[in-house]
Amino acid sequence: LAQAQADGAMAESPSPPRQDGRGPHQLRPPLVAIGALLRADGSARFALGQSVVLAAVYGPRDPKSRGREVFDRATLEVIVRPRVGVPGPAERQLEGHLQRQLDHVVMHEQYPRTQITVILQVCSSDGSVAAVAGNAAFLALLDAGVAMRATALGVSIGVLIDSEVPEAPVSLLMDPTEAEERECAAVITIGVDGGRGELVSSISSGAALDAVTWSNCVTAGTKACTVLEAFLRTSLQKRLEPFLRSSDPS
Repeated sequence: LAQAQADGAMAESPSPPRQDGRGPHQLRPPLVAIGALLRADGSARFALGQSVVLAAVYGPRDPKSRGREVFDRATLEVIVRPRVGVPGPAERQLEGHLQRQLDHVVMHEQYPRTQITVILQVCSSDGSVAAVAGNAAFLALLDAGVAMRATALGVSIGVLIDSEVPEAPVSLLMDPTEAEERECAAVITIGVDGGRGELVSSISSGAALDAVTWSNCVTAGTKACTVLEAFLRTSLQKRLEPFLRSSDPS
């Protein structure tokens, strides 16, 4: 995994050494558990380092109220629960991002007049939580057998800007930890359609970025999603086969 990410790294300004020894474009080792909850229709636990999210999917099933019923498609509901306390604006923003990311790949038309609910519980947080949550949600939908047209994976990218040297090039940190996020001028999380390699959703915090920096983030993040997809293909080959692009040219 580390070697593949290093091979896909793009040229940019040197990044400072990371405390965990990773290169600037390396993800923390992913950990995946499918079917973690018995009472859900589908569930998954996904972790990058100490950032862990547990996802549960309920449905497709009849909506709780007629107001949520659409005659020709399923409706998708995403609920994010923080590690402690009650949901706030940050959770609402993350729900919107994940709604867009998952709506892009779920084949709603196959489940008319139904509702699919995805509940995400943040178990522990050490940076890149939005990406971890998105990947857990996708895997839980996969475990539930929900029809999807492609993968929908995400990564977070931290942007380091030297404020003392205005014209200095920026540095990108893939999958930043919580400590690294505090040092970054901005943190961007992107969701990528694995079938087309296209950006489908994004969420950001911190400073506004120029077009070049934004484009570099998307390019680096898309490459990282490709690496993550390859890891999941190896780990969960039988479950993921209908959704992942085949590497075999035949």
